[in-house]
Amino acid sequence: MSIYRGTMSKIDSIEKANGQGDPFAESFARLKAVESVAGLVANMAGSPDTQTFELTDPVMMESAYRRSFPMTQKRFDRGCDDLAVMAQSGAKALLQLNSTGRSRIDIAAQRLMREIQMSGRRTLDLLQN
Repeated sequence: MSIYRGTMSKIDSIEKANGQGDPFAESFARLKAVESVAGLVANMAGSPDTQTFELTDPVMMESAYRRSFPMTQKRFDRGCDDLAVMAQSGAKALLQLNSTGRSRIDIAAQRLMREIQMSGRRTLDLLQN
């Protein structure tokens, strides 16, 4: 039960902040939380590769964010939000399937990992251009 509780705390850490703080800091915190949950999903997928997307240097990312156009910043923030929702709901669904006795969740977990990787890469690429 403590493993489940620890897993849920990682999943719940993705929750969107209240929007009162710095938008970049909130988005970056969600990316870090998604990366943590993705490690759990990779474990469910039976994959030794827990790296979903490479978060570059936070200072460099923040600098690129601040230099980007407001529309790009909003797209980045929205991408982080969408990625967080996908990771959170997908991980919860996998845990629910696992708790009901379904032993073959690896294929669904692999698919979720691919989606997280693609969405994460697209979101991070916004700050590269």
